Amino acid sequence: MSFRNFWRDYKVLVVMVPLVGLIHLGWHRIKSSPVFQTPSKDSLLEPDSLALASPQKNHPQGK
Repeated sequence: MSFRNFWRDYKVLVVMVPLVGLIHLGWHRIKSSPVFQTPSKDSLLEPDSLALASPQKNHPQGK
């Protein structure tokens, strides 16, 4: 089988397999990039808005 026959018979395969592989690797690199990562709940340590709006007062317990 010569290169010319191989190219004519498998042109779509020769072009699409590397293309799909490169698209997959690019998508994987984009997904694993820290720029596109959502912050985890551990890094968001903001207090509740209700706790900020109404601070608790210390009331003496019992008499």
